[in-house]
Amino acid sequence: MALNKLAISYKCLDSIGNSLDLKEMINEFLKTFVIETDAVHGSYYIKVNNRYEQFLTLGNDICIVLTDLINDSSKEIIEDKYNSKFKVLIFKVENAYMVFIYSLEVDISLIKKIFEGFKNRLNISINSCLNVQQLKETNEILVEQKLQLENLTDYLKDEIDAAIKINMQKEKQIFEQSKMLQMGELISNIAHQWRQPLSVITTAASGMKIKKELELLNDDEFINYIKSILDNSKYLSNTLDEFSDYIKDGQKQKEVILQDRIELSLNLIESSFSIENIKIIKGRVEKDIIKIKIVIGDLLRVLISMFNNSKDAFIINEIENRWVKYEVFKKDDSIIIIIEDNAGGIPESIIDKIFNPYFTTKHQYKGTGIGLYSAYDVIVNKLKGKLSVQNTNLGARFTIELPSI
Repeated sequence: MALNKLAISYKCLDSIGNSLDLKEMINEFLKTFVIETDAVHGSYYIKVNNRYEQFLTLGNDICIVLTDLINDSSKEIIEDKYNSKFKVLIFKVENAYMVFIYSLEVDISLIKKIFEGFKNRLNISINSCLNVQQLKETNEILVEQKLQLENLTDYLKDEIDAAIKINMQKEKQIFEQSKMLQMGELISNIAHQWRQPLSVITTAASGMKIKKELELLNDDEFINYIKSILDNSKYLSNTLDEFSDYIKDGQKQKEVILQDRIELSLNLIESSFSIENIKIIKGRVEKDIIKIKIVIGDLLRVLISMFNNSKDAFIINEIENRWVKYEVFKKDDSIIIIIEDNAGGIPESIIDKIFNPYFTTKHQYKGTGIGLYSAYDVIVNKLKGKLSVQNTNLGARFTIELPSI
């Protein structure tokens, strides 16, 4: 009997093996244990949602309601009568139960001793299989989550690309609107600048004609009239040249003298400032030539936006004794341009928003809010500089900081 017990124990231990697949390992063990112990039925039950369900079965197809047999879940071994011919033997194992059916004449006590001999080894193997199974399930979940994340990433990438495309279109529209508004300002300035010289030319030509008809035109008067016409015609031509340079060189990157660019921007806004009684004050301007490599049109648009922003503030706030002061100088490795006014300043509640697209405090008919946003975008993104604003006691001070070459 001892030899039989030893042989059965060895075979059962060997059947447990090293498989990490729970179904495969349990199936092999049940088959060996049923055969070696002359069981007519063997099955393995696992816990699912607070009840035990049959996971594997071997031998005769016997219906067993396990919950009716394990009233005391603390027992490791449960022995009961199945019917008049058979008895049931239940072993509690790791997170499960093993159920075997024997005929009444089989010695259950021997079988219990055999099972107790390798129970620890069986529990360890079951636990290992469950851990591997859990890892597999976790891995499957992670793979699924990774796939979902990749799909979401692709979706978000498409959404971001679409949003960037739309944003770029909006940016283009903003700059086009900004350029059109500034073009309108420039044309208006040219019209103002031309009125007086055209009037002088017209007056001189009319005067010559009348005096010639009356035979009162002498040589000195003729020379003076001609000189006046030529001088004013030259002025008109220079104005056209400035405007033409602004348009023609708008997108070309060139090395230029910064002081000249500022003078040109002042010439382009001078007449509209004169009409609004705004005095332009020259502050600290570097005597040495400051050279800078930029897209000329970009810088002119920024400067005109800054000056026009001050002009609008004077009109809106109804300021008297109006002035705008500008400064240009080098500081360490940077070039500083300051435009300051006495137009009343910017409310603190909105001062951090004025460079946002379409933000404006103006009435609808007076502006779209794109000027300062355009200026900020050009300075920061195109010219790799900085643009900031601070309130002073009398108004606002805009500071442009550009890298020097």
